[in-house]
Amino acid sequence: MLDHHREMTTNDTRWYLWGGTTPDRPDWYATFSTGTPVHLVAATTTAIADPTPVIRYTGEMSRFTKTHAQLTPIPPPIPTPLDVRRAHAARARTTAVRHPSTTVPPTAPSPTYVPAGHRSR
Repeated sequence: MLDHHREMTTNDTRWYLWGGTTPDRPDWYATFSTGTPVHLVAATTTAIADPTPVIRYTGEMSRFTKTHAQLTPIPPPIPTPLDVRRAHAARARTTAVRHPSTTVPPTAPSPTYVPAGHRSR
């Protein structure tokens, strides 16, 4: 059984994610307790591992982070935060797992040839 006090005061009984050059002084970190739903931990690790470039505005990054990041200037017009959210939502919809349909779509009945003299009125 986990010791709640130890879980909340140390990193040895929690999930611990970090990024940077050394675990002693990470550039960022996230911790998850045993109370964190597994799907949130999975979503976080998926997002962290995603190689898709992320748009950041110059003022949002520290000088230290800028020296460790690969920066590619975006020519004007620069997307607004709303544009970025919309593009992310559209990308999430198109990359979602598609499950094949188990039903067969209805087909239109094939036309039947009826000789001209035998048509009903």
